[in-house]
Amino acid sequence: MTQRAPAEFTPPPECPVFEPSWEEFADPFAFINKIRPIAEKTGICKVRPPPVSAVRTI
Repeated sequence: MTQRAPAEFTPPPECPVFEPSWEEFADPFAFINKIRPIAEKTGICKVRPPPVSAVRTI
């Protein structure tokens, strides 16, 4: 039985990272629909919520 040489490793594509504003983050389903075409290309994405310091006070 002979062993085959390992195929060359092809790294996966980078995971896209999204940093929405509080306005975009207010409606998460709309935001997900907005980024869906980009995230579907890699099968994964990362969403960083807006910083707490950016929260508007009333």
